[in-house]
Amino acid sequence: MASARYFRGKARRRLKHISALLRRLSIDHLEYGIDTTEIERDSELSEILDALKHVSAEARAVILHISNERNTISALLENMSDGIISTDGDGQVTLINEAARRLLAISNSMNVEGRSFIQVARDHELNTLLKNTLQDGRERIQVLEVGSRRPQLQVKTARIDEELVGEKISSGLVVLQDLSELARLERIRRDFVANISHELRTPLASVKLMVETLDSIIVDDPDAAHDFLRRIENEVDGLTQLVRELLELSRIESGQIKLNVRAVDLRVLAETTIERMQQQAARRGLKLINLSHPCEDDFPLALADPERLTQVIINLTHNAIKFTPVGGEIALNIAKSNENKVVSSVSDTGVGIPPEDLTRVFERFYKVDKARTGNEAGTGLGLAISKHIVQAHGGDIWVESKFGSGSTFFFTIPIYNPS
Repeated sequence: MASARYFRGKARRRLKHISALLRRLSIDHLEYGIDTTEIERDSELSEILDALKHVSAEARAVILHISNERNTISALLENMSDGIISTDGDGQVTLINEAARRLLAISNSMNVEGRSFIQVARDHELNTLLKNTLQDGRERIQVLEVGSRRPQLQVKTARIDEELVGEKISSGLVVLQDLSELARLERIRRDFVANISHELRTPLASVKLMVETLDSIIVDDPDAAHDFLRRIENEVDGLTQLVRELLELSRIESGQIKLNVRAVDLRVLAETTIERMQQQAARRGLKLINLSHPCEDDFPLALADPERLTQVIINLTHNAIKFTPVGGEIALNIAKSNENKVVSSVSDTGVGIPPEDLTRVFERFYKVDKARTGNEAGTGLGLAISKHIVQAHGGDIWVESKFGSGSTFFFTIPIYNPS
């Protein structure tokens, strides 16, 4: 009888040790290992102990693998340019990445997990798209303007069906791709085709008309025929300049033009430009001045291609002459900057640029109203070429203007560092 009580007591103690050990099998204990010193002295429990240690080691390996995968997926999602939103089968948000927050203008402080998709997206079209996909399982792709900023997005919705422990589980996936940049490039392409067609059609039509007229008067009116030949020559020169500038712009944009950079005093380039453009300004009744200080000995040199930068200064000066009425003034100035750059500017007292056009002046073929420029007109490529040349030097170019009071074009070039 006593021996029976002894064995029962011993069995109960062992069961208590095992029970205590099993209670330690939480995620935290698995991650750092199980303390089994209390029962290691009991040899009869060694097999159970070895089995539990094996289970603990395998569980730790699985937890580590899952944690690494989770961190990898999280890093991928946060660094994607496309927005990703995951929901459960009822449309409750379970995950959202930074790109989706940005595209839908969702604050980072807003906790979206557990909220309904319509509360997060705040767009009925987008919500309907996901709702229909969750119902019938069909993938859908649609272009929508979503959110408060109304960006153009390509939205893809999908339902993911999985089976876990014999139970079917569904979840929703929404992928948002920003098409705003593609739409902008498509608009630029259409504008380019339309502009180049117009620029070619007008002079070609003029040349065709003048050739037909010339054919009928060349014998009877030699003076008129000579005048028409001169006009044809001017139109052909304009077409030649257009094609030449188009090819040059294309080469600059594609990086085919190599810059021959060296230490350059931009004040000398400004003075050279004034000498070349002085007569043209005088014929228009304009005053062309240089505000730079040639006697300043410690003036920094710029790291630049002098030929290309001279082209930029001439382009800007030519534009100023074209937009400034008789009696006006055009000033060139080269000054030091506090940002290790040399700042160049071309100012005029001309007609100025309307505020709505300030962001477009550096686009290809941008032209202001002919009523403001008189009969003289260029190809509309000069400022685009200037912008790309300056940017190729690592500089910036911009314009400040007050409509009716003149404009000032600025550009910066990095300072030459001998070291």
